[in-house]
Amino acid sequence: MKTSFVAVLHLGSSKDSANIYLVGGRVYTAMMANQSTFTNPDPALADFLIELTALDTLLKSQDGSTKLAQALANQSESVYNYLKSLCFYVNKVANGDKTIIGLSGFDCKLEANQHNIPEKAIIKRIENGSTEHSAKIYCFLLDDADRYNVDISSTPNDASSWKQVLNAVSSKRLEVSGLIRGQEQWFRISGGNTHGWGPHSDAVGFVPQ
Repeated sequence: MKTSFVAVLHLGSSKDSANIYLVGGRVYTAMMANQSTFTNPDPALADFLIELTALDTLLKSQDGSTKLAQALANQSESVYNYLKSLCFYVNKVANGDKTIIGLSGFDCKLEANQHNIPEKAIIKRIENGSTEHSAKIYCFLLDDADRYNVDISSTPNDASSWKQVLNAVSSKRLEVSGLIRGQEQWFRISGGNTHGWGPHSDAVGFVPQ
């Protein structure tokens, strides 16, 4: 049986701003130096650098004010989520190869358990989102999923009409903006991990306000 390894993000939470910046810098530098291996990072390294730079600026600007502290917390969470997405990408590229993971700047560990591909996703409900013309999708948590895709379509019976609009690291962040008010859209979601994507949920219609 092949020994399989996984890239891991050894950060307890998104609140350790200084450590998040250090890990982020290490990963960015390593992946930039090995672009022939990591040919199409998701998210793009250029976008990740923008987030890292913003975090660095806030770390150097702290003056004890509540406003700056909140800005730092928000930016730390953003970089943390970028790192989670890049870790997912590296695991897809590496496919259990310890050497490739080592080129990414992420820590590496032996995969103790082979995860299953997630089961079929289930949408619980859809509500208006936090901004105008947006939708918030609530779903049941999938045990083996560390990514969630959201697709939309205005003609759900046409398989070619479905378009991916969101790829998120948490089932709690499934919000789609930029919709057309009063126009019904159909939504479906799926959960995935480094081993693949599970079946799409049944399509659920929603009319954004």
